[in-house]
Amino acid sequence: MNEAKKVKIKLYGEETEILVEPNDSILQSAILNGLEPPFSCQISVCATCKAKLKQGKVSMDEREALTDEEIQNGWILTCQSHPLTDDVYIDYDEA
Repeated sequence: MNEAKKVKIKLYGEETEILVEPNDSILQSAILNGLEPPFSCQISVCATCKAKLKQGKVSMDEREALTDEEIQNGWILTCQSHPLTDDVYIDYDEA
């Protein structure tokens, strides 16, 4: 990953598009852009930052707090997720 990727985030009923820089997680970038998504541990154990991936592809560094079934159903941990495509859309409101 060598360039910033666009990510659209639905949070508290509003949609915001941000750029996620290489090596930053979606959660880090959301916070840096003034959003206030739910989070706690930031190390993949609590699932507070869980969101539904509606579009696009991400890679997750760790996935401790999610079951295989949750991942198959599109759930991601935003503290561990990095966008792979420029069309990522995540929804915190479904969590």
